[in-house]
Amino acid sequence: MRKRIIENLQTRFIAYDDLISNTSEDVLVAAINVPKHKTLAEHLWCVVGARESYAKALAVGQWQGFACSMSAFSQNDFRKSLAESSQLVSDAVEAVGDWTAERDNLLATLAEHEVMHEGQIIRHMYGLGVDLPGSWKWA
Repeated sequence: MRKRIIENLQTRFIAYDDLISNTSEDVLVAAINVPKHKTLAEHLWCVVGARESYAKALAVGQWQGFACSMSAFSQNDFRKSLAESSQLVSDAVEAVGDWTAERDNLLATLAEHEVMHEGQIIRHMYGLGVDLPGSWKWA
């Protein structure tokens, strides 16, 4: 099961890279009129922060808290941060020597987080009338 989760995460990483590569600056901050709305930039900031935070947690074997390194939010900043954060997760997974139940839980929770935001982003992009890349399997 762990192998499948890792493979699915890698696929999601590619999908997020495709999204930011095909998104204009104005779409990053565009709003839709729904309760508890987040912009695409806000969703992507959370995705990057979760990846960074879960990579640290996987390395030490337990949750260390949430933190996001992003301080600038242009398309290029997101492109760079999404790529770097996916690499952090891949490196952390590769470095794990002892897959404990806690590490498996952290990995599964990160995968759930990616997919949860994917669903929210699909709703957001459709609300804006913006098409998603073909790599977004749920869209």
